[in-house]
Amino acid sequence: MKKGSIFDLPTPVLLLDWPTAKRNIQRAADFVEDKPVRLRPHFKNHKCVPLAKQQLAAGGCVGMTTATVEEASVLVESGVEDVLIANQVVGKAKIGRLVRLVEKATVRAVVDDASNAQQIAEAAVDAGTEVGLLVEVDIGNHRCGVPPGPPTLSVIRALMGMDGIRFDGLHAYHGHVVGIVDASERELAARETMLQAIQTRRLIESEEIDCHILSGAGGSTYRTVGQLEGVDELQIGTYVTMDWSYKQRASEFDIALTVLATVISAHEDYFVLDVGVKGVAHEYGPPHVFGHPEFEIPRFGAEEHAIVRARHHGMSIGDRLHVSPSHACATCNLYRQMVVREGDVVKEVWPISARGYGLDALE
Repeated sequence: MKKGSIFDLPTPVLLLDWPTAKRNIQRAADFVEDKPVRLRPHFKNHKCVPLAKQQLAAGGCVGMTTATVEEASVLVESGVEDVLIANQVVGKAKIGRLVRLVEKATVRAVVDDASNAQQIAEAAVDAGTEVGLLVEVDIGNHRCGVPPGPPTLSVIRALMGMDGIRFDGLHAYHGHVVGIVDASERELAARETMLQAIQTRRLIESEEIDCHILSGAGGSTYRTVGQLEGVDELQIGTYVTMDWSYKQRASEFDIALTVLATVISAHEDYFVLDVGVKGVAHEYGPPHVFGHPEFEIPRFGAEEHAIVRARHHGMSIGDRLHVSPSHACATCNLYRQMVVREGDVVKEVWPISARGYGLDALE
């Protein structure tokens, strides 16, 4: 695509304000510069390899985090050398793909069950390799994970008796904490929950078992968790793109991701944009019209339309507006590429290579 104005692009189109994203990346890198803790940015935020490589190049990173084997595969095939799949890898096809990735790069996965670990171990032995695993500790999110303390130690002991796998450490994510808006309440909860994982690590080490990694936290809790001794990696994600919802909990980062839309109908007290739920994820609320707090999208449910309420709005058919999603990660997953801009100028077009799901693992 030739470089030109973003206003020449067909809409809706996913945009990344590069100067803003670059500042966000640098702010995170600067935070860990003088600390033992490192960053492991979460690829699920944008699923875009060129953006991931910009994050790694900024410094302070040990590698990338992914949510799926597919995301990990895209990164490894692009040359990223250290990836953590912060999720359970279950099923013959996915486990087989994990084992193949381990032969190309340092790729670890997460388990919370000895039988799942045994399946990974058997596949690794058959392939003549070894898979590093982190045991997930449930520190209050109550999604996946093993209760902290002795239950976690019990699973680790089972793992250590298996050929083909290697116990590398712990994974702990407090998803129920990252959404707390009040900063003091969030910091207290982040500290208390992560201390459970740190104490579990100390228990493991007291049994003379090496625990090389404790990985976790999130984009709104990394500052608190990054100060705690015993945490090695911060899995921050949304910080690079941001969205209006997460901005309420991580105010030091700015919104870089928007969707450009076109006014296709205009009336006295409302107008209509050509983007709906197929172009903007809205799990945490309707999108906001960027830079126009007086404009409101009270209900967001149509597939290709957004009705914007505003008296004396001054908008005409053909006008362009940026909208900010409430969930950047799911919005990126809706697009095949993002247009990188500086102001209104198109600088690059980056593919979103890991979007969606497919059957590549069966090939």
